[in-house]
Amino acid sequence: MIFQGTARYPVTEIILHCADTRPEWMAGRPLTEKVTEIRRWHVRQRGWRDIGYHWVIDRDGAVAPGRPETEIGAHVEGHNRGTIGVCLLGGYGASADDPFEKNFTPAQAAAVKRLIGEIKGSTAIRQVSGHNDYAAKACPGFRVVAWLCATR
Repeated sequence: MIFQGTARYPVTEIILHCADTRPEWMAGRPLTEKVTEIRRWHVRQRGWRDIGYHWVIDRDGAVAPGRPETEIGAHVEGHNRGTIGVCLLGGYGASADDPFEKNFTPAQAAAVKRLIGEIKGSTAIRQVSGHNDYAAKACPGFRVVAWLCATR
């Protein structure tokens, strides 16, 4: 079981996000540089102490860690305790009801499904949601539950 923070909140949910970046954003640059840039946005522009997400998935399906899973994230206001935030690069101009394939790659689809499986192997995940399930936002640029059900 994964627990977060000093209060040891059990992790029971994964919440998917998008970076709201264009497909060509930082193309050819290492994923570590992209994570560093997102961390900079979160720390310098938002005043957070670290990147808000626990994982970041690049357009080619590469996965990089952000904030440690044992720390409470900063990715959904009011829903950070006991959740893991996963960010897909891309999604610029997306709407909440777009099909996954409009804004993301097949490699990202495979990577996010694999990551969900790995996290489920470490803790008792009860649900996988999208940021748009908790806020009036397009993020992550598709309906997570419908996409997961359609692609099983």
